[in-house]
Amino acid sequence: MLEGDRTIAFRFELLDRNERKLKDLENVSGSIRFDSSQEIMGTGNFNVKETTGVDFKETDLRIRPVFMLLTEQRWLKYPLGIYIMSSPERQAHNCGVYQNIDCYDYSTILREDKIRQRLYFPAGSNYVREIRNIINGAGIKKINIETSVLTSREDIEFEIGTGKLEIINSLLTAINYEPLHFNGNGYAVSRRFIEPVNRRTEHSYRTDDRSIIKAGAKQSLDMYNVPNIFVRYTDDPDGEELRSEYVNDSVGSKISTVNRGRNVVDIESVDDIADQETLDALVRRIAIEKSQTYDAITIPTGLMPHHEYRDCIFVNETTLEVGNKYIEYAWEMELNVGGTMTHTLKRVVKL
Repeated sequence: MLEGDRTIAFRFELLDRNERKLKDLENVSGSIRFDSSQEIMGTGNFNVKETTGVDFKETDLRIRPVFMLLTEQRWLKYPLGIYIMSSPERQAHNCGVYQNIDCYDYSTILREDKIRQRLYFPAGSNYVREIRNIINGAGIKKINIETSVLTSREDIEFEIGTGKLEIINSLLTAINYEPLHFNGNGYAVSRRFIEPVNRRTEHSYRTDDRSIIKAGAKQSLDMYNVPNIFVRYTDDPDGEELRSEYVNDSVGSKISTVNRGRNVVDIESVDDIADQETLDALVRRIAIEKSQTYDAITIPTGLMPHHEYRDCIFVNETTLEVGNKYIEYAWEMELNVGGTMTHTLKRVVKL
Protein backbone atom coordinates (compact mmCIF):
# COMPACT_ATOMS: atom_id res chain seq x y z
CA MET A 1 0.00 0.00 0.00
CA LEU A 2 2.87 2.37 0.72
CA GLU A 3 4.52 1.77 -2.65
CA GLY A 4 1.45 1.84 -4.90
CA ASP A 5 -1.24 4.44 -5.53
CA ARG A 6 -2.00 5.91 -2.15
CA THR A 7 -3.75 8.68 -0.31
CA ILE A 8 -1.79 10.11 2.59
CA ALA A 9 -2.18 12.93 5.08
CA PHE A 10 -0.42 14.28 8.15
CA ARG A 11 -1.70 15.08 11.60
CA PHE A 12 0.20 17.19 14.12
CA GLU A 13 -0.75 16.59 17.74
CA LEU A 14 0.11 19.07 20.47
CA LEU A 15 0.90 17.25 23.74
CA ASP A 16 1.64 18.40 27.26
CA ARG A 17 4.70 17.14 29.18
CA ASN A 18 2.73 14.06 30.29
CA GLU A 19 1.90 13.26 26.64
CA ARG A 20 -1.75 14.16 27.10
CA LYS A 21 -3.14 15.39 23.83
CA LEU A 22 -4.21 19.03 23.96
CA LYS A 23 -5.39 19.43 20.37
CA ASP A 24 -4.57 18.88 16.71
CA LEU A 25 -2.57 21.74 15.23
CA GLU A 26 -3.75 23.28 11.95
CA ASN A 27 -1.72 25.00 9.24
CA VAL A 28 1.54 23.18 10.01
CA SER A 29 4.51 22.53 7.73
CA GLY A 30 7.89 21.14 8.58
CA SER A 31 10.34 18.28 8.45
CA ILE A 32 11.96 15.72 10.74
CA ARG A 33 15.42 14.19 10.68
CA PHE A 34 16.92 11.10 12.29
CA ASP A 35 20.72 10.95 12.33
CA SER A 36 22.25 7.96 14.13
CA SER A 37 25.68 9.63 14.25
CA GLN A 38 24.42 12.39 16.55
CA GLU A 39 23.96 12.32 20.33
CA ILE A 40 20.38 13.57 19.91
CA MET A 41 19.27 11.58 16.88
CA GLY A 42 15.72 12.80 16.33
CA THR A 43 15.10 16.46 15.49
CA GLY A 44 12.36 18.43 13.79
CA ASN A 45 11.48 21.88 12.52
CA PHE A 46 7.85 22.99 12.38
CA ASN A 47 6.19 26.15 11.13
CA VAL A 48 2.85 26.58 12.90
CA LYS A 49 0.28 29.31 12.32
CA GLU A 50 -0.82 31.01 15.55
CA THR A 51 -4.43 30.35 16.51
CA THR A 52 -6.52 31.14 19.56
CA GLY A 53 -6.38 28.61 22.38
CA VAL A 54 -2.71 27.64 21.88
CA ASP A 55 -0.06 29.18 24.12
CA PHE A 56 3.36 28.24 22.78
CA LYS A 57 4.99 30.02 25.71
CA GLU A 58 4.03 27.12 27.96
CA THR A 59 7.15 25.10 28.80
CA ASP A 60 7.90 21.57 27.64
CA LEU A 61 5.13 21.22 25.10
CA ARG A 62 5.53 18.39 22.61
CA ILE A 63 4.60 17.86 18.98
CA ARG A 64 3.78 14.39 17.64
CA PRO A 65 3.57 14.23 13.83
CA VAL A 66 1.56 11.30 12.49
CA PHE A 67 1.76 9.89 8.96
CA MET A 68 -1.68 8.68 7.83
CA LEU A 69 -2.39 6.22 5.02
CA LEU A 70 -5.94 5.70 3.71
CA THR A 71 -7.09 2.11 3.18
CA GLU A 72 -10.48 0.82 2.07
CA GLN A 73 -11.59 0.47 5.69
CA ARG A 74 -9.80 3.22 7.63
CA TRP A 75 -6.81 5.48 8.05
CA LEU A 76 -3.65 3.70 9.20
CA LYS A 77 -1.59 5.84 11.57
CA TYR A 78 2.21 5.86 11.87
CA PRO A 79 3.56 8.05 14.72
CA LEU A 80 6.83 9.68 13.65
CA GLY A 81 8.22 10.49 17.09
CA ILE A 82 7.56 12.88 19.95
CA TYR A 83 9.52 16.13 19.90
CA ILE A 84 10.05 18.65 22.69
CA MET A 85 9.58 22.24 21.53
CA SER A 86 12.36 24.75 22.05
CA SER A 87 11.73 28.50 22.26
CA PRO A 88 9.81 29.42 19.09
CA GLU A 89 10.56 32.34 16.82
CA ARG A 90 7.54 34.36 15.70
CA GLN A 91 7.38 35.43 12.08
CA ALA A 92 4.82 37.74 10.48
CA HIS A 93 3.36 36.83 7.10
CA ASN A 94 0.63 38.45 5.05
CA CYS A 95 -1.90 35.88 6.19
CA GLY A 96 -0.96 35.87 9.88
CA VAL A 97 1.73 35.12 12.42
CA TYR A 98 3.67 31.84 12.39
CA GLN A 99 5.79 30.14 15.02
CA ASN A 100 9.03 28.61 13.72
CA ILE A 101 9.95 25.89 16.20
CA ASP A 102 13.03 23.67 16.46
CA CYS A 103 12.29 20.43 18.30
CA TYR A 104 14.28 17.53 19.78
CA ASP A 105 13.45 14.00 20.86
CA TYR A 106 13.58 12.90 24.49
CA SER A 107 17.37 12.49 24.38
CA THR A 108 17.51 16.20 25.14
CA ILE A 109 16.00 15.51 28.58
CA LEU A 110 18.85 13.12 29.39
CA ARG A 111 21.54 15.39 27.98
CA GLU A 112 20.37 18.42 29.95
CA ASP A 113 19.85 16.45 33.19
CA LYS A 114 23.29 16.21 34.84
CA ILE A 115 24.26 14.37 38.01
CA ARG A 116 24.66 16.70 41.01
CA GLN A 117 26.95 14.40 42.94
CA ARG A 118 29.37 11.64 42.01
CA LEU A 119 27.62 8.57 40.64
CA TYR A 120 29.10 5.28 41.80
CA PHE A 121 28.37 1.72 40.68
CA PRO A 122 30.15 -1.07 42.58
CA ALA A 123 31.72 -4.00 40.74
CA GLY A 124 29.05 -6.57 39.87
CA SER A 125 26.39 -3.98 38.96
CA ASN A 126 24.08 -5.06 36.16
CA TYR A 127 24.53 -2.60 33.30
CA VAL A 128 20.98 -2.65 31.91
CA ARG A 129 19.37 -2.37 35.33
CA GLU A 130 21.45 0.71 36.14
CA ILE A 131 20.67 2.25 32.74
CA ARG A 132 16.94 1.77 33.26
CA ASN A 133 17.20 3.36 36.71
CA ILE A 134 18.93 6.43 35.27
CA ILE A 135 16.28 6.85 32.54
CA ASN A 136 13.47 6.44 35.05
CA GLY A 137 15.14 8.93 37.36
CA ALA A 138 14.97 11.53 34.57
CA GLY A 139 11.19 11.11 34.37
CA ILE A 140 11.11 8.90 31.25
CA LYS A 141 8.93 5.85 31.83
CA LYS A 142 8.64 4.29 28.36
CA ILE A 143 11.70 2.08 28.05
CA ASN A 144 12.46 -0.80 25.69
CA ILE A 145 16.04 -1.91 26.33
CA GLU A 146 17.07 -5.49 25.73
CA THR A 147 17.90 -7.36 28.94
CA SER A 148 21.50 -8.39 29.62
CA VAL A 149 23.17 -10.49 32.32
CA LEU A 150 26.47 -8.61 31.95
CA THR A 151 27.83 -6.91 35.06
CA SER A 152 30.73 -4.51 35.67
CA ARG A 153 34.17 -6.02 36.29
CA GLU A 154 35.35 -3.05 38.36
CA ASP A 155 33.83 -0.16 40.29
CA ILE A 156 32.50 2.56 37.96
CA GLU A 157 32.33 6.24 38.89
CA PHE A 158 31.16 9.33 37.02
CA GLU A 159 32.17 12.88 37.87
CA ILE A 160 29.70 15.44 39.18
CA GLY A 161 28.13 17.40 36.30
CA THR A 162 28.21 14.53 33.79
CA GLY A 163 25.12 14.40 31.60
CA LYS A 164 22.89 11.37 32.03
CA LEU A 165 22.84 10.69 28.30
CA GLU A 166 26.65 10.50 28.29
CA ILE A 167 26.56 8.09 31.25
CA ILE A 168 23.92 5.88 29.61
CA ASN A 169 25.78 5.65 26.31
CA SER A 170 29.04 4.89 28.11
CA LEU A 171 27.37 1.98 29.91
CA LEU A 172 25.76 0.78 26.66
CA THR A 173 29.13 0.79 24.91
CA ALA A 174 30.56 -1.33 27.74
CA ILE A 175 28.16 -4.14 26.76
CA ASN A 176 28.33 -3.50 22.98
CA TYR A 177 24.78 -2.17 22.70
CA GLU A 178 23.46 0.48 20.33
CA PRO A 179 23.52 4.05 21.67
CA LEU A 180 20.26 5.17 23.22
CA HIS A 181 17.63 6.45 20.81
CA PHE A 182 13.87 7.02 20.75
CA ASN A 183 11.44 5.35 18.37
CA GLY A 184 8.30 6.66 16.68
CA ASN A 185 6.20 6.02 19.78
CA GLY A 186 8.61 7.84 22.10
CA TYR A 187 10.19 4.75 23.73
CA ALA A 188 13.83 4.76 24.84
CA VAL A 189 15.39 1.93 22.82
CA SER A 190 18.66 0.02 22.71
CA ARG A 191 19.64 -3.56 21.88
CA ARG A 192 22.83 -5.52 21.44
CA PHE A 193 24.72 -4.87 18.24
CA ILE A 194 24.14 -7.37 15.41
CA GLU A 195 26.58 -7.45 12.53
CA PRO A 196 24.87 -6.05 9.41
CA VAL A 197 25.82 -9.07 7.33
CA ASN A 198 23.73 -11.20 9.71
CA ARG A 199 20.69 -8.92 9.63
CA ARG A 200 17.66 -9.47 7.44
CA THR A 201 16.72 -6.78 4.92
CA GLU A 202 13.95 -4.64 6.40
CA HIS A 203 13.18 -2.45 3.37
CA SER A 204 13.94 -2.54 -0.34
CA TYR A 205 14.18 0.32 -2.83
CA ARG A 206 14.42 -0.58 -6.51
CA THR A 207 14.20 1.32 -9.78
CA ASP A 208 11.53 -0.97 -11.22
CA ASP A 209 7.94 -0.38 -12.38
CA ARG A 210 6.85 0.17 -8.75
CA SER A 211 9.81 2.34 -7.85
CA ILE A 212 9.41 5.22 -5.41
CA ILE A 213 13.03 6.31 -5.92
CA LYS A 214 13.19 9.88 -7.22
CA ALA A 215 15.86 11.43 -9.42
CA GLY A 216 19.06 12.62 -7.76
CA ALA A 217 20.67 9.54 -6.19
CA LYS A 218 24.37 10.02 -5.34
CA GLN A 219 27.24 7.69 -4.49
CA SER A 220 30.60 8.46 -2.91
CA LEU A 221 33.56 6.07 -2.85
CA ASP A 222 36.33 7.11 -0.46
CA MET A 223 38.93 4.57 0.60
CA TYR A 224 41.74 6.97 1.43
CA ASN A 225 41.36 7.37 5.21
CA VAL A 226 39.56 4.15 6.09
CA PRO A 227 41.54 2.19 8.74
CA ASN A 228 42.45 -1.46 8.32
CA ILE A 229 43.79 -2.13 11.83
CA PHE A 230 41.68 -1.47 14.91
CA VAL A 231 42.85 -1.63 18.54
CA ARG A 232 40.98 -0.95 21.76
CA TYR A 233 42.32 -1.40 25.28
CA THR A 234 41.45 -0.59 28.87
CA ASP A 235 43.76 1.77 30.72
CA ASP A 236 43.02 1.09 34.37
CA PRO A 237 46.10 1.03 36.65
CA ASP A 238 44.07 -0.57 39.44
CA GLY A 239 42.43 -3.33 37.42
CA GLU A 240 43.12 -6.02 34.83
CA GLU A 241 44.08 -4.57 31.45
CA LEU A 242 42.14 -5.88 28.47
CA ARG A 243 43.20 -5.45 24.85
CA SER A 244 41.70 -6.43 21.51
CA GLU A 245 42.96 -6.01 17.95
CA TYR A 246 41.36 -6.63 14.58
CA VAL A 247 43.44 -6.63 11.38
CA ASN A 248 41.72 -6.47 8.03
CA ASP A 249 44.07 -8.58 5.91
CA SER A 250 41.42 -10.04 3.62
CA VAL A 251 42.39 -10.38 -0.05
CA GLY A 252 38.76 -9.69 -0.89
CA SER A 253 38.75 -6.26 0.76
CA LYS A 254 39.93 -3.21 -1.21
CA ILE A 255 41.06 -1.46 1.99
CA SER A 256 42.89 -4.38 3.64
CA THR A 257 46.54 -4.33 4.64
CA VAL A 258 47.22 -6.81 1.83
CA ASN A 259 45.65 -4.83 -1.00
CA ARG A 260 46.60 -1.39 0.26
CA GLY A 261 50.18 -2.37 1.10
CA ARG A 262 50.26 -0.28 4.27
CA ASN A 263 48.74 -0.06 7.72
CA VAL A 264 46.15 2.56 8.66
CA VAL A 265 45.72 2.13 12.42
CA ASP A 266 42.77 3.22 14.55
CA ILE A 267 43.68 2.86 18.24
CA GLU A 268 41.96 4.22 21.36
CA SER A 269 41.45 3.34 25.02
CA VAL A 270 38.01 2.48 26.42
CA ASP A 271 36.89 3.59 29.86
CA ASP A 272 34.92 0.48 30.76
CA ILE A 273 34.05 -2.87 29.20
CA ALA A 274 32.17 -5.85 30.58
CA ASP A 275 34.70 -8.55 29.61
CA GLN A 276 37.20 -9.68 26.95
CA GLU A 277 34.52 -11.24 24.76
CA THR A 278 32.56 -7.98 24.72
CA LEU A 279 35.71 -5.99 23.91
CA ASP A 280 36.46 -8.34 20.98
CA ALA A 281 32.90 -7.85 19.69
CA LEU A 282 33.17 -4.08 20.14
CA VAL A 283 36.42 -3.88 18.15
CA ARG A 284 34.89 -5.94 15.36
CA ARG A 285 31.86 -3.63 15.39
CA ILE A 286 34.09 -0.55 15.11
CA ALA A 287 35.94 -2.18 12.21
CA ILE A 288 32.66 -2.91 10.42
CA GLU A 289 31.22 0.57 10.92
CA LYS A 290 34.38 2.41 9.86
CA SER A 291 34.90 0.12 6.88
CA GLN A 292 31.37 0.89 5.67
CA THR A 293 32.21 4.53 5.07
CA TYR A 294 34.09 3.90 1.83
CA ASP A 295 30.82 3.27 -0.08
CA ALA A 296 28.01 5.68 0.84
CA ILE A 297 24.92 6.58 -1.14
CA THR A 298 22.13 9.11 -0.78
CA ILE A 299 18.78 8.36 -2.37
CA PRO A 300 15.61 10.47 -2.46
CA THR A 301 12.31 8.57 -2.34
CA GLY A 302 8.66 9.07 -1.67
CA LEU A 303 7.65 9.35 1.98
CA MET A 304 7.92 6.11 3.97
CA PRO A 305 6.90 6.23 7.64
CA HIS A 306 8.44 3.06 9.08
CA HIS A 307 12.15 3.97 9.27
CA GLU A 308 13.92 4.17 12.62
CA TYR A 309 17.48 3.39 13.83
CA ARG A 310 19.96 2.05 11.24
CA ASP A 311 17.54 -0.02 9.22
CA CYS A 312 18.98 -2.63 6.86
CA ILE A 313 17.99 -1.77 3.29
CA PHE A 314 18.56 -3.34 -0.10
CA VAL A 315 19.06 -0.74 -2.84
CA ASN A 316 18.90 -1.48 -6.55
CA GLU A 317 19.51 1.81 -8.38
CA THR A 318 20.16 1.07 -12.04
CA THR A 319 21.50 4.50 -13.05
CA LEU A 320 24.34 4.26 -10.52
CA GLU A 321 24.57 0.49 -11.09
CA VAL A 322 24.10 -0.09 -7.38
CA GLY A 323 22.68 -3.38 -6.15
CA ASN A 324 23.73 -4.02 -2.57
CA LYS A 325 22.64 -4.17 1.05
CA TYR A 326 23.14 -0.96 3.02
CA ILE A 327 22.68 0.34 6.56
CA GLU A 328 20.71 3.58 6.85
CA TYR A 329 22.68 6.05 8.98
CA ALA A 330 20.32 9.00 8.58
CA TRP A 331 17.02 9.96 7.01
CA GLU A 332 15.06 13.18 6.58
CA MET A 333 11.38 13.55 5.75
CA GLU A 334 9.37 16.52 4.46
CA LEU A 335 6.03 16.42 6.24
CA ASN A 336 3.75 17.29 3.36
CA VAL A 337 1.85 15.37 0.70
CA GLY A 338 4.17 14.85 -2.26
CA GLY A 339 7.24 15.54 -0.13
CA THR A 340 10.62 13.83 -0.41
CA MET A 341 12.39 11.50 1.99
CA THR A 342 16.19 11.45 1.80
CA HIS A 343 18.14 8.39 2.93
CA THR A 344 21.86 8.35 3.76
CA LEU A 345 23.20 4.79 3.59
CA LYS A 346 26.49 2.95 3.95
CA ARG A 347 27.26 -0.37 2.35
CA VAL A 348 27.23 -3.56 4.36
CA VAL A 349 30.72 -5.08 4.38
CA LYS A 350 31.79 -8.57 5.35
CA LEU A 351 34.84 -8.91 7.57
